[in-house]
Amino acid sequence: MRDARLAARFGVRELARRIGVNPALLSSWELGYRVPGPEEVAGMLGALGVTGEEKEWIARLARGIAGPGWFTPGSQASPTHFAALKAHERAALSLSVWAPIVFPDLLQTPGYARFARGTESQDVTALEALMRRRDVLFGAQAVSADFFIGEDAVYNHFGDDVMAQQLRFIVDLAVRARTITVRLLPRLPRRSVVLPWAFTTYRMEDSPPVVYCPHHCMGVFLVGEHATPYEAITAKLADQAMPPSETVGWLSAEADRLARSSGSQSLPTT
Repeated sequence: MRDARLAARFGVRELARRIGVNPALLSSWELGYRVPGPEEVAGMLGALGVTGEEKEWIARLARGIAGPGWFTPGSQASPTHFAALKAHERAALSLSVWAPIVFPDLLQTPGYARFARGTESQDVTALEALMRRRDVLFGAQAVSADFFIGEDAVYNHFGDDVMAQQLRFIVDLAVRARTITVRLLPRLPRRSVVLPWAFTTYRMEDSPPVVYCPHHCMGVFLVGEHATPYEAITAKLADQAMPPSETVGWLSAEADRLARSSGSQSLPTT
């Protein structure tokens, strides 16, 4: 939208006046700190005179519908990457997440995220962006979410205290949140699903599912025939994962073991 505004030679204040919003809000949309809805994007497109394929492409992004295959550069905290994730999470009716070796972004505690995010570990903005994305799991507009976590993620940790807090946070969410299910996939050879990369499937109301694959400093979005194989993979994950109740018990026991190992008796779950 910023590129479209600059191409039309509109200033932020002028465009904000034409569509009836505060200039600060418009700036926050362009910077990716907040995400405009489809109606707001349509208003901007009309005010800027954007037409044809460009208009359709931007409108599809606003509805959380990717093209046949496209990527957004930068880390997940970068404005364009963050905005793309928020748009898809907001537009989805439900989502499925596979996290083989690191706990899913949306389930990470701040303490765990500081270690798991590598080069972003000391980036306060990155952590704040991650916490803002978690809104999709709570409140009246909460999205139904199924999380599949590889057992390797439990042992790939950054200290007993950090992992114990992380596990207890996930257990608490799985017990309290009606829209969230968490299921653990045991290590090989007890399972036959071998998929070393993480992915998220967003299921939309009036469009095909979109699959998001995170990579180092970029994210890839797939739809159509490129996304179709992931539905079969998700079905295999569901078939071979532990039931939710068994997962909660297993994670709780591991959290208690780690707490005893570290000498901590009472750990926060935030």
